[in-house]
Amino acid sequence: MKFHGLVGNQSVKGQLARLVDAGQLPHAVLLTGQNGCGKRTLARLLAAALLCRGEEEVPCGQCAPCHKVFEGIHPDVFEYASADRAGAFHIDVIREVRGDAGILPNESPYKVYILANAHRMTVQAQNALLKLLEEPPSYVRLILTADARQSMLSTITSRCMTFGLEPVTVEEACRVVTQRCPDADPKQIKELAQLCGGSIGNTLSMLEAGMTSQSAQLAGRIGEALLTPAELPLLIATGKLQDDKALARAVLSILPTLFRDALVLREGGGPLLSGLPEVAGKLSSQLTRHQLLRLLESVDGFSQWMDANANQSLLVTRLCAVLRRCSQNR
Repeated sequence: MKFHGLVGNQSVKGQLARLVDAGQLPHAVLLTGQNGCGKRTLARLLAAALLCRGEEEVPCGQCAPCHKVFEGIHPDVFEYASADRAGAFHIDVIREVRGDAGILPNESPYKVYILANAHRMTVQAQNALLKLLEEPPSYVRLILTADARQSMLSTITSRCMTFGLEPVTVEEACRVVTQRCPDADPKQIKELAQLCGGSIGNTLSMLEAGMTSQSAQLAGRIGEALLTPAELPLLIATGKLQDDKALARAVLSILPTLFRDALVLREGGGPLLSGLPEVAGKLSSQLTRHQLLRLLESVDGFSQWMDANANQSLLVTRLCAVLRRCSQNR
């Protein structure tokens, strides 16, 4: 099997290649890993490999099915995800998948369903998926992506073969991003790659959004301000967000990763992804697991409100209040 455009994770690639080449890819696969590490790219590669009509190694990338899969127009490949970054993955989507799965493929031996960000499924949606996982039609293949195996119900993970993806090295991320964005400043690429912990997808997203290390530094100051008893440090730290929507959006993209890192440290795990290990360490040692979870959950919806053109000043004020409440209430 070929892995066009997917770097790193040689062990996972080897396992999947052996399964695909032997025609033994299981009916349900779960791909886990941080945002931007290539889960959805790999899911599409697997779909293309299943439907490829090339005579050599698959996916060939040249035949009609491959082109259709990569262009998102293949009639036997269906991709679903939550409606937005903060939105839940509702049961109605799973009901739609279950209903469609009973219909034979249009032009291929398989029907492939990619359920991206499956960790956002409601419990009801995950339970509704169980029936299809337990008794799928022979032609159905399900590919789920999630941030972590633990974020899914055990009844789901026990019915999937799981493959965990890791970010590539910062050097490798810089190389790939530089190839895709040859006009970008190499210094800025390196700063963002370090900040993203080697996540190529996140580095590209931040680069395209014009983010810089300034947003990371500001996110760090906000994190540290949450540990002080006074309210003034947090107000000062968030002051620059009042009039700069791009900076606010950049900071809001970093804060969830920072809180996630603090949780990882509390559990004794790794790697850290925010590029702010010192701040994450302080948060981990001074806040409870419950507080960190509340912080992580609280910031997830703010980007959505910003995209809806909410009043910037009111939004930042609300952000301060929510962060303060989550970090103070045990």
